[in-house]
Amino acid sequence: MTSNAAANENSDLHDAAFGREVQIELVRLHARIIRRMPWVQSILAACIGVIVLRYVPLAAFAIWCGVSIGIESLRAEYAERLLRKAAPVDSKRAHRAFVLWALAAGAAVGVGAAFCFPNLPISDQAVLGIVLFAMPAAGVAVSQSSRYIAAAYCLAILLPASACWMLLYPHQALSVGVMTLVYCAFIILVSVEGESLLLRSVVIRHERDRLVRDLEKRNADVREAMERAEQAAQSRARVLATASHDLRQPLHALSIYSAVLAAGPAPDQLREVGANIDQIVRSLGSLLHGLLDLSRLTVGHYEPEHKRVALEAVVESVCAEYRRSAADKGLELRVRAEPVRVLGDAVAIGRIVRNLLDNAIKYTARGTIDVSLALDAAHDAAVIAVADSGPGIAPEQQARIFEEFYQLDNPGRDRGRGVGLGLAIVQRLCELIGAEIGVESAPGAGATFRLRLPHRVTEEHASAASVGGDESAPLKDRSVYLIDNENDILHGTQRLLESWGMRTAIANSADAAERLFRERGVPELLITDLRLRGAEHGAELAARLRRKFAQFPVLVITGEVSATAVAQVDGLGGTLLYKPITPELLRRAIVRAIAPC
Repeated sequence: MTSNAAANENSDLHDAAFGREVQIELVRLHARIIRRMPWVQSILAACIGVIVLRYVPLAAFAIWCGVSIGIESLRAEYAERLLRKAAPVDSKRAHRAFVLWALAAGAAVGVGAAFCFPNLPISDQAVLGIVLFAMPAAGVAVSQSSRYIAAAYCLAILLPASACWMLLYPHQALSVGVMTLVYCAFIILVSVEGESLLLRSVVIRHERDRLVRDLEKRNADVREAMERAEQAAQSRARVLATASHDLRQPLHALSIYSAVLAAGPAPDQLREVGANIDQIVRSLGSLLHGLLDLSRLTVGHYEPEHKRVALEAVVESVCAEYRRSAADKGLELRVRAEPVRVLGDAVAIGRIVRNLLDNAIKYTARGTIDVSLALDAAHDAAVIAVADSGPGIAPEQQARIFEEFYQLDNPGRDRGRGVGLGLAIVQRLCELIGAEIGVESAPGAGATFRLRLPHRVTEEHASAASVGGDESAPLKDRSVYLIDNENDILHGTQRLLESWGMRTAIANSADAAERLFRERGVPELLITDLRLRGAEHGAELAARLRRKFAQFPVLVITGEVSATAVAQVDGLGGTLLYKPITPELLRRAIVRAIAPC
């Protein structure tokens, strides 16, 4: 179905729904008027009684009054039930019923008058005729919501009475018949105009109500958007203020250590300074990574995958990474993971579990950390829980721990306890993959974070998803080419890879890289910056080299977080890393890239 056809169909459905709504409103309006008709009919019967009681038997008149008022009472009762009905009204069925009730009520009056006419003198016949001709005109006001109701009531009254008059006065039959039909046609035309006018007024009122509702909704949306924008502005201001502090502190320390190095320190002092610089650089890298990740997740540049994931493998892999860190602090890391399969993003889930476990180790001084994975059959979900024996979190602080840079008991911004972005990233990732994150804690009782993942795969023996290559795989004598237009980064990375035993070759431009491929052949891995000299990007260069020489793994490094950069690397089928990169992360990425080679 085309978009235009779909739009037309939606418009037709909207028009049909609006038409039904208006029809129901008209039926209800008629029902509200009909509820007063028994009193109107009683007054009318009394007036007619003044005219005819001198000439007709009282019993016959009483029977007529009972029938006509009874019909009006039943019609009013039907209208009352219709108005009290809670369920949606079937407007077509109710309209047909009202037409039949109008026919019965009009016939009761018209037939009764026809029986009275022969017994009345000519003067009273004329008065009764005037009354009968006036009743359909009054009925137009009662039945203004439908021409059919007005026509039924008018014809039911006038046809029997006119027929009786024509029988009594045959010489007037033609004129009376024509006048009756003309009068009925006039009454019906008036009712048509009244119906149209009423319909327009109801439509206008509905449109007004709809516009008011739309305006209220838009005002609510605007208020909500303004609140979100204000919260985002406050969040950005808080992030900038805290990031400024957390960036200035290590940069200040680096400038001091740089002065110490320039002064030519002793070997022992040099080792200490080098270790401190390494720690500061790692802290800066962690902060920049957190900011970049938070920015990328916030602006929607991360597209989560929906693939089969073996959750127990992801959990056990992450726990294996942190087992040494937990042991160094004297903590016991216990893992209990059932085989669970979900449809989700293994990288995002791994990142969430990694951040939760990293926080648990940082904030737990002694005791245990329990990581569990189980199925919640009642909610058809998988639950990963990370529980620690740390100091716990007060209830009033549990909502704030997911804010950027918010840390418990760290007013001095000790870099050894992280930068306060881990849980903010966890929350963003959960929103992207449709997961839920919750915390249960009390002061002094530790904390338990529960990650709830929907869309569980029911096949218990489904093949486990891959969680990466063997990070301990040897890199000795593996060939790698490095391409970067920054010579400091190029030579620094070369020395690092050679310290791992890899055979390296470097190029600082696209032309130099092409010469390298012609002279030395295709490497086992190409590591390139995304932005090179000139207009060419690393991903475009790698694609051209693949077409010209042969297929090879590609690792792309960049400081950009734009969707364009991600799309370029995804189209290449390579691995994307964001600067700054720790040696451990770079080694893991290289192992995963060359593992199939």
